[in-house]
Amino acid sequence: MTFLKVLLVILAALWLVSLIRVGGRVGYGQAGVSVIVLVGPLKMRMLPAKHKREKKMKKPKRDKPPTVEKHQKERPEGQPGTLSRLMKLLPVVGQACGALKRKIRIDDLELELIWGAPDPAAAALSYGKANAALGMLWPILDHNFKVKRHSFEIGLDYGRTEPAVEARAAITMTVGQIVTLGVHYGVKALVTWIRSGRVPRKKQEALSHE
Repeated sequence: MTFLKVLLVILAALWLVSLIRVGGRVGYGQAGVSVIVLVGPLKMRMLPAKHKREKKMKKPKRDKPPTVEKHQKERPEGQPGTLSRLMKLLPVVGQACGALKRKIRIDDLELELIWGAPDPAAAALSYGKANAALGMLWPILDHNFKVKRHSFEIGLDYGRTEPAVEARAAITMTVGQIVTLGVHYGVKALVTWIRSGRVPRKKQEALSHE
């Protein structure tokens, strides 16, 4: 019974950890770019950094250039090259991106745009184009991603000589989703990579007879 209780506690703890949402919040505006890493309720600011310490530049050590004979490995005849093997991984990468797109949740999406230009006519024309572009972009985002909350505000100020943009976005996923996708497509990519390095049987037999 003790073992069973410990096992249930471990499984419950893992389940709770899998529900934790991790991601990041990115912002752009007049103050510059800001990046915050989100781990559940915890927030860690990455940009702008609080303190910037100047690191002393170390003089690079002069090492002897490696000889080509020691480090260059000859590829066996008939074995696929690295580039061709990487090309075979592209379908797996595409599938992973499609699955990732369905799992990502956009918790906050905010855009504040105040358009301005030296020429009032050009400002009005650009303001109309911005509204049209936003009207085309939002259906794409809403169809492909889960957007929990969004706010778009576009204004026109004839007194401004240039546009002002404030944009913020928070994107998260659960730990369980990350682990599941990582294991599933990681194994799939590994199997594809190993298979792509094998020499075809017919080609191998032809090389053995030469």
